[in-house]
Amino acid sequence: MADRPVGYLVINVLESAGHDNEDKPVWGDEFTQGHARVEIRGGSKTIKKITSTQAVADNGITWEEQLTLEVLPGASELRIMLCRPKGAERSSTSIVAACGIYMKDLLDAGPVDKYFELFKPGGGKAGGFIRVAISFLEPDQVRNGTLESEEEQQPARHAHSPVEEQPKQEDRRGVGRALVKLGLLAAGAAAVVVVAGKVRNKEGAVVTLRKK
Repeated sequence: MADRPVGYLVINVLESAGHDNEDKPVWGDEFTQGHARVEIRGGSKTIKKITSTQAVADNGITWEEQLTLEVLPGASELRIMLCRPKGAERSSTSIVAACGIYMKDLLDAGPVDKYFELFKPGGGKAGGFIRVAISFLEPDQVRNGTLESEEEQQPARHAHSPVEEQPKQEDRRGVGRALVKLGLLAAGAAAVVVVAGKVRNKEGAVVTLRKK
């Protein structure tokens, strides 16, 4: 019998920026369009979802898309990957940059709306930033993998989250100064880094995510 989910992650993938902490461009000219792939690993199977493919404009990509992923027993890691299509098939892609977040830290922190630092495969060089808003829902809040209320389908910038308002798309430069820092992971084909810092929990209190 398949494992029943212990809950669901609702991930609003908002935008990505192609610069480092010093505002220097880190994406190559060949990266003209991309999508985000999110995966939850550690359970009986890997749960994954993919955004649409959007064009790079002004050294950034905007999606504003919501993905809902099952959280299975034993899930230990959330990976977020920025990918470049290599051909007409969506399955043929290369990872431009990625980051990883420990599920325990994420669930303990409550709703998060932050820019996460991305790192390139094979060495961990700066790969830009990606902004996501993440919330956890109990199984009874979701029906057949679909959110119960249309209200919860609104973009993350309108969601009922206790975190502070984030910079708009035109303010992506310099977001490295306001990162959530969450820890360090290694991911096979990609150098996946988890970052650590302060966020607010469901009661609005500031909590600190520490490295394991």
